[in-house]
Amino acid sequence: MKKKIKLIGVMLAFVGLDMIANPQPAQAAHNGYRVKVLKNYYKDSSENTYHANLKSKAAIWSGKRYPSDTQRDFQKRLYKVSKLKGVTLFVQKKARVTHKNTKAIYYYVADRAAGHQGWVRPSALIKGVSPYGYQIVKEKWGNQMATFHAKNSKQNVYIWNWRHTKKRANLKNYPASNMRRKATVTLRHNKKQSTYYFVTMFPDGNTPIRKSVSGYVAASQVEAGHNMNYSQIEYTSIGQFTDSADYSNYIQNGKKQKLAREIVKLFPNSPVDLGLSRIAAYDYDSFNNTSDGDPNPISKTGYTDIKVFSSIQKWLYAHETASNATKLTEIKQLLDKEGYTASKRASLSGYKLGIQIVNNIKGYDGESDDANHWNGYVLVLGRPDNN
Repeated sequence: MKKKIKLIGVMLAFVGLDMIANPQPAQAAHNGYRVKVLKNYYKDSSENTYHANLKSKAAIWSGKRYPSDTQRDFQKRLYKVSKLKGVTLFVQKKARVTHKNTKAIYYYVADRAAGHQGWVRPSALIKGVSPYGYQIVKEKWGNQMATFHAKNSKQNVYIWNWRHTKKRANLKNYPASNMRRKATVTLRHNKKQSTYYFVTMFPDGNTPIRKSVSGYVAASQVEAGHNMNYSQIEYTSIGQFTDSADYSNYIQNGKKQKLAREIVKLFPNSPVDLGLSRIAAYDYDSFNNTSDGDPNPISKTGYTDIKVFSSIQKWLYAHETASNATKLTEIKQLLDKEGYTASKRASLSGYKLGIQIVNNIKGYDGESDDANHWNGYVLVLGRPDNN
């Protein structure tokens, strides 16, 4: 029995190989059209770039771009080619179509967003990018990931759809926004070329992906780096800051950093240090754990004599909903119990402060995107090696 099953399996394997090596006969559509694909185009390039011949009386017909599509080939006329001014189309496949003993070559075309797609005769197309409207004539996707923000948060800066016909967002209305660049493109309009970025915009540092906005923004209106308009920003990841001055600016002006500001005042001669704050966040707290909940420690190189105020951290986590005044009072009492009285804190010399306070900020679940509250508390002292 096992030998018989094995023999059947070998026979099926040969049948599968034969189907791959030899294209199958054209399949008949519901209305008598038979489509035999001659060539597939797997990426958009100058070879398969076309635009509509506006003088053509032809139409684009429905079709199956992918095997899973429910719409059938040549089921109905979708668009008049003459109405597609400003639309650049990319050939996805070339086919021989037979209908009532008549054979003809057709292209299956689609625009960049697959808004217009279907079967069309080659004679209804003109080679090259459309000369009308805004057209992407060059694009680069590899190694483009970077953070950007508006140069001027008080000016109108628009994120556009790919045809530059619809405004998806005005950055002026999102003064706390950051953008993640995914591609750099060159847009041509009226024979002039401009550089744009394809970005995903997050209205604030605690915005889930489902509330983000993607589109094209003029490169001349944005600049690299995270948004420093901290008075409008609820949360910025500790990995985004450039140096200690930047991080201190966030604490002093951040929309949700009131408790952190009061804690910093308790250590008048121990400046906030970004490196030590990152060690505190990644090595001594759970807020920055991986999405699986695992610790994500970093090197402590460059710092010694690190003092972690674990009792304060434990109390804050146990009393997340307490008022800032109540929290600050308890912090002072716990510092006194550990021997760090006001006089001792004022006399500290050569020590830096490592701190991250995420205090009841409206956030989202990292996996489900469901709304929740973020809390993270950690406070340490440490001595830089050069002191």
